[in-house]
Amino acid sequence: MKLCDIDVIRLLELLKKSKGNIFLVTEDGNKLNLKSRLCQLYGVRTLLEKTKNSTASAELSVENPEDELMFINYMMSK
Repeated sequence: MKLCDIDVIRLLELLKKSKGNIFLVTEDGNKLNLKSRLCQLYGVRTLLEKTKNSTASAELSVENPEDELMFINYMMSK
């Protein structure tokens, strides 16, 4: 699922609620497990930096179907 126009606060709230692993896959091929607080900080920083300088995007890979539905609802409500 592609990420664009990210609400960082809402994204972090959803990550706290998620049950399974959530991976952020960047255009560079980096795959960060967003269940790790360190990876969250690095991933958000990277996203903000890239979107500020270009139209870069990233993708979420969600393992748990319930979590996937939660993120799909988030993306559709924007």
